[in-house]
Amino acid sequence: MDVENFVKLAMVVSIFVLPALAITTRFALKPIVDAILRLKEGGVLPGASSAGAQEIPLLVAEVRQLRDEVAQLQQSVGQLQEVERFHRSLEAPAPPRALSAPES
Repeated sequence: MDVENFVKLAMVVSIFVLPALAITTRFALKPIVDAILRLKEGGVLPGASSAGAQEIPLLVAEVRQLRDEVAQLQQSVGQLQEVERFHRSLEAPAPPRALSAPES
């Protein structure tokens, strides 16, 4: 193989083959790189400073607070239902008393 053929081959490779190979590699590796970045952001992979791991204690505290509020609301609704039943029993007319037959 003489030098002139080698130069032609190098030019063809550098003009056509290398860009095609680079584009193919980019499209093939992009989903893999994106998945790795998402795993690091989610705190699954070690060595990543994840914001999600810092938010977990805050979210746990918020869930506890919401559970307490729901329990208080349920208690308040129960009390209101009792008061409503009491008011309805006060407003209901008393049943007429049956006259008893005189004892002989």
